[in-house]
Amino acid sequence: MANSRIFNHSTVILKRLHTLLIRSFLPPFFITLFTSVFLFFLVQIVITYLDDMIGKGLRSIDLIKLFTYAWIAIIPQCIPLAVLLASIMCFGQLSEHYELAAMKSSGLSLFKIMRPLIVLIFILAGLTFLFNNYILPYVQLKSTTLLFDIRQKKPAVNIKEGVFYNGIENFSIRVGKKSANKDSLKDIFIYNHSARMGNTTQLYAHSGRITITSDTSEMILLLRNGNRYEETSDMYNRQSGKTLTLLNFKNLQVNIPLEDFKLKRTNEELLKGNEEMMNIWQLDSVADSTKRVIQRRVDGLKNQSATYFYSRTSALIAHPVAYPVVKLDTFCKSLSSEQYAAVLQNALSTARIAIGNIDSSEHGIVNEQNSLLLFEIEWHKKLVVSFACLVLFFIGAPLGAIIRKGGLGLPVVTSVVFFLAYYILTELFLNLAIEGKMVPWKALWSPPLLFLPLSAFLTYKAANDSVMFDFTLYTDWLKKLYKRKTLA
Repeated sequence: MANSRIFNHSTVILKRLHTLLIRSFLPPFFITLFTSVFLFFLVQIVITYLDDMIGKGLRSIDLIKLFTYAWIAIIPQCIPLAVLLASIMCFGQLSEHYELAAMKSSGLSLFKIMRPLIVLIFILAGLTFLFNNYILPYVQLKSTTLLFDIRQKKPAVNIKEGVFYNGIENFSIRVGKKSANKDSLKDIFIYNHSARMGNTTQLYAHSGRITITSDTSEMILLLRNGNRYEETSDMYNRQSGKTLTLLNFKNLQVNIPLEDFKLKRTNEELLKGNEEMMNIWQLDSVADSTKRVIQRRVDGLKNQSATYFYSRTSALIAHPVAYPVVKLDTFCKSLSSEQYAAVLQNALSTARIAIGNIDSSEHGIVNEQNSLLLFEIEWHKKLVVSFACLVLFFIGAPLGAIIRKGGLGLPVVTSVVFFLAYYILTELFLNLAIEGKMVPWKALWSPPLLFLPLSAFLTYKAANDSVMFDFTLYTDWLKKLYKRKTLA
């Protein structure tokens, strides 16, 4: 009974310790994830595409959708950084307050202490893969399509005072003065070129008011106290001259279509073939199809070369009796000048056709190989992030236990340095893969595999209570070395 009570008591304590670890890990993880996503969002979306969004009169709902999609798409890139910093802060804080030392003194090993977080990181890595494989392709499709539509959209109508505005097709508008709220106008000139016969229709108004319909399909001008001039001519009888029509008005409504200024939505089916919009099974299927296309192109080029490009040479080798070998000089001398010119022109035409077909086939093969390369890169990218979370956790957790510092000081600096090194290596190897200088699986898996020995080394040092970051140890060693040299 006593042993069972001790066992139950130790189990309760161990569960509380595990709960303490998880509670210490999750807050810095979510804070770091939110902060890093926000910073990446500013750099990759807002700063990069700011010029494409300003002045286009975008609706708030469109901007909210774009920012939401972009925000979600950035999350997988920032999960490894959040894992690294949270693990350093968690174990650094436990070491700084001697809580980790107390756990070890009670007989718990480092791996037993880390066990709940290891399970949590494995779950997080699995969720990251599911996110990359199922949610991210959909988000990328929506984000890319909406961003493309925004970039293609014309700037919003911006009529300035005293300058003719020609941004609307078939219309030229000049406003003498605008009110503070920019909806009341004075001294309005409108030239209507929709008849495509010059300035045949002109409007002048003393004042007016401008509004845009709710669906932004039309601009409505309510003109007051003005004149309308229109010249018309008989298309079938040009000698009849032109007729001038004058209309004096006190109130006149002019509707100007703005269809070109609306946000036109692209068909999403056109972008579904992009590698970022597929899961790993779709990527596998498309990659296999692309390999078959490449093989068919290569086989077709070989067959064409054998049956057409070198047909005469092949026939000569296969049937030496039917095609006796004749020296080129003897053959050319036996021809007349007209025959020689015709033979030469025929040979040049055959060579040009052969070169053109080879270049066309080679260009098609290269394009298919580049597509296959992108499919393979994307396939590995969906898996590498999950593995990177595991590797960086086994760097951050022992590193926090070794440096024995919590908070936002040294842990933040250390995690940023390691993550920058990992990020730079990832981009470097990714560029090598895109340029075709390195096999995709080697390029994508090299950065986490390079960090794997470091994680094993730091974990070993932390499990053995290493003081490798205690700088007094190194200064004392240097002092002893200096004293030995002075005595010698």
